[in-house]
Amino acid sequence: MRDLDEATRAELADKVELLVVGGMDRLFARRQVWNDYQAELVAIAASVEGIDERPPPDLPPPREKGKSYQPKSWYIPRPDSGQNFFTPERMQKSRSELEKLKQRMGVKS
Repeated sequence: MRDLDEATRAELADKVELLVVGGMDRLFARRQVWNDYQAELVAIAASVEGIDERPPPDLPPPREKGKSYQPKSWYIPRPDSGQNFFTPERMQKSRSELEKLKQRMGVKS
């Protein structure tokens, strides 16, 4: 309610005073007036065209990659990857390095 302009505040205060003069509790009257004000705002917002109802904006067509496009170096597969990567020699070397590391760390396998 702090964000309301003075005219709206005065109008709401007058409505509260009318309800209080009619015998209603001030706190209940303030709540009733505020709920009525919020319902009024919702009714106004329902009559305005919403964002979802607007047609989508025209987007420019997507650009096609020209012949000058080259993939980045991290996308190019390494020559040693593939079927011949896990050779018996490489597997044995990996196992021996793993055993050395386990011995240094004192892990029992």
